[in-house]
Amino acid sequence: MTQKFASPNGWLAFFIALIAGAVYPLAFAPLNWWPLALVSIGAFWWLLTDKTPKKAFRLGWGYGFGVFIAGVSWVYVSINTFGNAAPWLAVTLTIVFAMILALFYSILGWVMQKIFSKYSLVSRIMLFSVIWIGLDIARGSGFVSFPWLYAGYSQTEALMQGLAGFLGVHGVTLFVVILSCLLSEVVATKGYAQQRRFLIPILTVLAIPFVATLYMFSKAATKEQTLTIALVQPNVDQHIKWNSEYFNQIMYGLFEQTDAYWGADLVVWPEGGIPAFENRVPGLMSELEAKAKESGSTFITGIPMHEPDNSEVYYSGVRLLGEESQHYHKQQLVPFGEYIPFTELLRGAIDFFNLPMSSFTPGSPEQAPLRTEKAALVPAICYEIAFSGLIQGLGKQSQDQFTAILTISNDTWFGDSWGPLQHFQIAQMRAIETGLPVIRGTNNGLTAVIASNGHVMDQIPRFERKVLAGAFVLDNKPTWFLRYGYWTLLVLVIVFLGAAFGFRRKN
Repeated sequence: MTQKFASPNGWLAFFIALIAGAVYPLAFAPLNWWPLALVSIGAFWWLLTDKTPKKAFRLGWGYGFGVFIAGVSWVYVSINTFGNAAPWLAVTLTIVFAMILALFYSILGWVMQKIFSKYSLVSRIMLFSVIWIGLDIARGSGFVSFPWLYAGYSQTEALMQGLAGFLGVHGVTLFVVILSCLLSEVVATKGYAQQRRFLIPILTVLAIPFVATLYMFSKAATKEQTLTIALVQPNVDQHIKWNSEYFNQIMYGLFEQTDAYWGADLVVWPEGGIPAFENRVPGLMSELEAKAKESGSTFITGIPMHEPDNSEVYYSGVRLLGEESQHYHKQQLVPFGEYIPFTELLRGAIDFFNLPMSSFTPGSPEQAPLRTEKAALVPAICYEIAFSGLIQGLGKQSQDQFTAILTISNDTWFGDSWGPLQHFQIAQMRAIETGLPVIRGTNNGLTAVIASNGHVMDQIPRFERKVLAGAFVLDNKPTWFLRYGYWTLLVLVIVFLGAAFGFRRKN
């Protein structure tokens, strides 16, 4: 019988779970200490061993609370600084937010110990990993819609990054979790002879993504295009952005920054670059269209748009001006920022639930990429870049033409926190998943051009009024994931579930 180091009980176990969760975000941007994701997940797995369902639920909650209170407490900035909530209220709402998200890990712990505690080790590891990504997907869906801190993002610049080109970020997460559990078993098992039986599974789990990464980096480009790009970063203070008294000042600044760059293939202003409804500034839009046509540029800006003949329906949008006019309406809205769930209950309760421009309507899922003479552009407005299925669905529509992902954002809401840096890492993963470059224009950073392998080609500092301009040789290396999305991962999950139930009996 295998001898193991017993995991602790009571408050000590809860405290370790809390610390293990708090360590987890250190694996992501800006620190990128990716091995800590393995340590964190492995510790959680070890703590669940031999626990009752009730204790596992509590440990899962402690772990999840540690993850989110350490990893996404930057939401405090938007609640306090821009939502005008008193510090005590902003702290309370941030804690409640982390407490609710922690329940996903409570569910994981409870299910594992309630239903699968008597299964064999190999079955439990497979089921733990599959349930983990299932709960990740659930967390990124519905009114929660918070697809942040997936374990796969820790591999954006690490060993398993190439696996994203086949299985997407959730597939990378699957392998990270499996590896974490196996390493945890090695550390917790007494005796070299017993530890050695984990060697082949560990090497297999390492070899598959390693080969995938080598393949992705050796892959030849199918298309290549040189684009001259001017990404305007105006660094407009969020406190004044939607104040009409400052509209002319903001527009004057943007025109001044852009003046020297007309003639570039792409001239890009950020999300909400024009802080007024499009139908209320027809003269301004006509002037921008004329400049784009005269200079031969494609001009792109974020701007809110009304539904024609219905002023009650409006969208967060992208407007493309040049030889022809095109638009895109944001599909994936930010809960509590761009729409308020349970509106009748929450609207007006506090200032944070009544932010400017917080009643948007989601755009149609039937929209197509934007197209220019030189490139098809997959639009992603801010938060949308975090939804890999959305980007993959749009990207696969344009493989007949050189394609780039164009994302515009306004991370000013989160100040000098880790939030915008985590957001940028997510954009890098979209490039790796799809094999498409990412052009990212923001209000105050990070404004950058990202190569199809996720490497940053150029960027400008945060919190500066500046333009990122230049000629960039960009390529397309379309991936398996771009073509088939998460279908391959679904097949793999079905195989895992079949194997897990097939080998469920302990030896």
